[in-house]
Amino acid sequence: MLQVVVTLAVVDVVSTVAVMGITTARASMRLSNSTRQFGAYVERARADAVRRHGQTTVQMLTTSTYSVTMDFAGGGSITTQTFPLEKNVTFITSLQSITFDWRGRIPSEISVGFGNETGTANVNITGSGDVTIDSEIFHDTSVPHVNYNANVSGDVIADPTPTPAGSASATPTLSPSPDVSPTPAATPTPSPTPTPKHDHSPTPTPTPTPTPTATPTPTATPTPSPTPTPCSLTVSPGSLTVVQNGSGSISVSISNDSGSNTVTATSSNSGQIQVSPTSKVLIGAEVGTFTVTVKKQSGSVTFNSGCGSKTVDVTVP
Repeated sequence: MLQVVVTLAVVDVVSTVAVMGITTARASMRLSNSTRQFGAYVERARADAVRRHGQTTVQMLTTSTYSVTMDFAGGGSITTQTFPLEKNVTFITSLQSITFDWRGRIPSEISVGFGNETGTANVNITGSGDVTIDSEIFHDTSVPHVNYNANVSGDVIADPTPTPAGSASATPTLSPSPDVSPTPAATPTPSPTPTPKHDHSPTPTPTPTPTPTATPTPTATPTPSPTPTPCSLTVSPGSLTVVQNGSGSISVSISNDSGSNTVTATSSNSGQIQVSPTSKVLIGAEVGTFTVTVKKQSGSVTFNSGCGSKTVDVTVP
């Protein structure tokens, strides 16, 4: 009886571990399948846009469904089909649309994140339309920027001016030769010298005119004006925690200003943290929303405007 009890206990432990392993493996497989299926439809939509010289769109409808608008049958008819993600798999980045132009490009790089109980994954689409599964960086912003020197001179040798093989010059001869005699210049007639006029009349002495004394004008005392309150930049939240391959949002507003202000957003590590849009015009107390998408490393996002700057720490657990 004791041996039977021990055997049953061992079987129970082994079965539990096996079931847990199988469950985790199936969940991981669902995450992988959903990610690869989405990436395949994105790649197919891009190819269709190039083939038709038109546009195609992949739109994230909900956290678990997306639609693809393209020529599925290849006959020139554009249709839209909706596809679900597998069980317990959801989008962990903000819902957005991916639109390819006739060259197979998109306006800016996009990273779409997926997640379930086993982890996260992503499908990365660069501005040129390249699709990558589980990319660990933002490719477009990781390429070093090249500054061109516009004040370069003398680095290009000009083409030589071609010299003609032969040239003939002829000097025309006038026939008959003209005989021109110079005409003598006329002798100028001297001008008569004027005779001065003598006047022995006495010169009158001028009488001085008195200058009036000006009456001083009293100076007005200025009225003090109230000191204006300076405008300030406000961000919320002050710090942001985002899961790997996920995204979060930051709200930005301007206080004590009724005009328009341009707010720019800069990432401390553009290869790991992407902020969109990079700039936004806020009018008065309008609130602007910036989306922060991350890969695997922490960093920060700095917001700048004419009313100051704020830095938000972004933590990736």
